[in-house]
Amino acid sequence: MSEESREYFSAIVNSVGLFLLGLISSRMADKRRKKILRNLLSKEGWKWRTMKGLSNAIREDETETKRLLVEIGARASTKDKNVWTLQVE
Repeated sequence: MSEESREYFSAIVNSVGLFLLGLISSRMADKRRKKILRNLLSKEGWKWRTMKGLSNAIREDETETKRLLVEIGARASTKDKNVWTLQVE
């Protein structure tokens, strides 16, 4: 294998490695944030939580917070879209 081919191959391997590392890191962060959201929405005496409070707790914007809330089965109030709870099954 020529030196140029080795450098090209190394660059590809490094790029794939960085991509996979970013993907794993992102999924771990999502898992941690979902756990925080579930804990906040499951605390006794706190049936509803504001979007602002939930977003601040996980240090994310409202769009990302909403995505995570939907993924854990939470729902917005029908009267006020800025408050959320876990769905009761």
